[in-house]
Amino acid sequence: MKKYLILFFVAAAAAFQSCDNNDDLWDAIDDLKSRVSALETQVDALNGNIEAMQALYNGGATVSEVTEADGAYVIKLTDGTTLTLTQGSEAEAVIPVVSIDANGNWQYSVDGGKSFISLGQNAVAEDGTTPQFRIDESTGCWQVNTTGEESGWTNVKDSAGKDVSAVGGEVTDKFFDSVRVDGDTLYIKLLGSDVELEVPILADVLCAIVDAEGNPIEEIQMFDSGVERSFNVQMRGIDNTIVTAPEGWTARLTAPVDEVATLFVKAPGTLASAGTTATRATANTSQDVAILATSGKYSFISKIQVQSTGVEAEPPTVTSVTSSVATDVTLMFDVQIANADGWKYICLESGSEAPDAAKVFAGGTAVLGTSVTVEGLKAETEYTIYVVAYIGEQYSEVSTATASTVETPPDPNDYYASGVEVNGILYDKNSEGAKLYTASESVSSLSGDKETKVYFLDGTEADNTFMNPATIYLSDQSIFIGRNKQKKTKLQMSGRFDMQNRNAIFGFKNLEIDMTQGLDDNCYMGLTGEAGVGGAKILVFEDCDITIGANKNLLRTFSNSPTDGYIEQIIFRNCKIGIDFTQAGSTYAFFQVGEGHLSTGITEFREIVFENNVIYAKAGTVKPVSLFYHKWVSGSYTSNLSIEFVNNSTGDILGYTSGQPGHALFILGGCAEVTFSKNLIYSTQKQNPNAIIILTGGSYPTTVNSAANDNRYYNTNTTSSYAYKLFSTATGSITAEVLPAGMSNVVIYRTDNLIDEVDLSTGTIKPTADHAAYGSSLE
Repeated sequence: MKKYLILFFVAAAAAFQSCDNNDDLWDAIDDLKSRVSALETQVDALNGNIEAMQALYNGGATVSEVTEADGAYVIKLTDGTTLTLTQGSEAEAVIPVVSIDANGNWQYSVDGGKSFISLGQNAVAEDGTTPQFRIDESTGCWQVNTTGEESGWTNVKDSAGKDVSAVGGEVTDKFFDSVRVDGDTLYIKLLGSDVELEVPILADVLCAIVDAEGNPIEEIQMFDSGVERSFNVQMRGIDNTIVTAPEGWTARLTAPVDEVATLFVKAPGTLASAGTTATRATANTSQDVAILATSGKYSFISKIQVQSTGVEAEPPTVTSVTSSVATDVTLMFDVQIANADGWKYICLESGSEAPDAAKVFAGGTAVLGTSVTVEGLKAETEYTIYVVAYIGEQYSEVSTATASTVETPPDPNDYYASGVEVNGILYDKNSEGAKLYTASESVSSLSGDKETKVYFLDGTEADNTFMNPATIYLSDQSIFIGRNKQKKTKLQMSGRFDMQNRNAIFGFKNLEIDMTQGLDDNCYMGLTGEAGVGGAKILVFEDCDITIGANKNLLRTFSNSPTDGYIEQIIFRNCKIGIDFTQAGSTYAFFQVGEGHLSTGITEFREIVFENNVIYAKAGTVKPVSLFYHKWVSGSYTSNLSIEFVNNSTGDILGYTSGQPGHALFILGGCAEVTFSKNLIYSTQKQNPNAIIILTGGSYPTTVNSAANDNRYYNTNTTSSYAYKLFSTATGSITAEVLPAGMSNVVIYRTDNLIDEVDLSTGTIKPTADHAAYGSSLE
């Protein structure tokens, strides 16, 4: 039995009716136009289905992928092109039935498939044209075109020779009985027929001639006489290929690299078809450059159409080469070309032997765009780029441009090169008095060095330790900075730094400072010197890990200190301060001033700032320690001192040991202002007294910035008091009567569910997420 491929395609139309008067006539015409225009989607689907079925019926292409959405099936072929099959929808329309007869000719029926009329067009002819249908807007009649020419439209006739109008009638415009994918096969069952077309799906096979954007090439490719051009061919899963070209043309295909091959096509010297305008390619083997590809038992064709202008080709030309963006290791060049497929370049250090055009074309890097970034260059070096434009195997003369890379940007982890701020002031290798020291040099060698003001200590060496075994007198600004951001430089404090300039800033940044050794006189910084000299304007520690041992003080005044010595501002910011109680003895104060050796100077301590620090007792017996302890003498008070203690975490430094004196974070002889906010206090010890600041006399603060709910306190010792007072006196609690009018003694209450993680060997005190705003952010 013969099998017929019967395709039922739907197009909708509007009825055209005659009328008795001109108004009715024009209304009918307008209605016809609007209804025909509304059917454009159905007409497009009809023609798309015909085109798709012809491609599948011919067997010249195979399917690589099928996707379906809303009744439309998008079919991607192995040559890269896509087809669309549309099932249709409900509409009022005549149903032309378009089919392919047993001889492979296109035919149509307008009586539901009872009889067919041939279009006289072979569906499988290699030079055939796919028929297209449309509705004439002015008449509402069906038209067909089998020539591909604009003048080739003729009215569709019925068996009686009459024009076929798209007369209304409720129908189902369904194009196919079914379309489905089962495994690696696409099945298409035609409406009104028992025939089911089977098309293999080769998911891992591709041979597609594409443009620079990777899209299949549909337009005719125009060539001037004798010109050779190249095209990318995406290839996957291909066993063998055969390339063919029209008479007089040459074509060759390279082996694929990373699934992309190159197709070279060269036009003959002269052709008679000069001046032809490029249009969408049609089936014409006299113009086809084709690749016959095989994959296993399957074969298929990928092709482009070519045509010669007959015009002698203008030579490829580089019209300009300019440099644009430069970094320390890259240069960008912009290149403009004419009459060329692309361009190639070689970039060399200026002064190197210049390559000729042949060398650039043969060994240069090909570029299809208008710019290139050359990478892997040396900093602060001049380079020359050599460029040729090409079309096929023809290339231009060499064009050049020169440009220089810039200085290597500083490593942001190298503070010596990139700079770092200490208390808001930037210091780097270009700062006045900056000097770099390696770990092989002792800090003690700085003694008497009046020129150095910024000491960058390189801690990247294996030793990573600096020592100051002798006293170093700081008579001018002195900033000590660990060079490597990612690894703190260790500073072993065995001698003392004596500050002798009340207008100077003394700073320590990014250091691991060990204060557990040496110094029988118990301190590592002093105010010694003549009267009117000893002290500093600012002493600042930032981003430091500090360990202080038992019976040690960072600063302690002595009998040889001038009575008017002072530090106007003391700052600790982003530091971990660990108190090592594993050593014998006791630590009483980080800063211990007074002892009768300061009188007028004590009033010039103006401000103490602790911001975002972790202050903790390392593993061992907990003993009392204060951050600032004024050992007062009657009539000498810290009356002008302000305390700012914000976002700090403390761990077991507010402890109590029998026989030790009363204890708090600050023991002051008077105070001007207190800000105590967003702090986290953690303890495992009994607290006595439960106070942050002990006032030993002098004036009370006139301003207090703190509240009971503005800090967090947690004690694992449930026998301890559950609250801290902000103030107490040396002899007991402060009563409301002794505080300024209207000022209450803030009470910091114990908070449960506060701590997420604690490790006092490393200074880790991490609150729960609900309390993340409290304490230090340091890990």
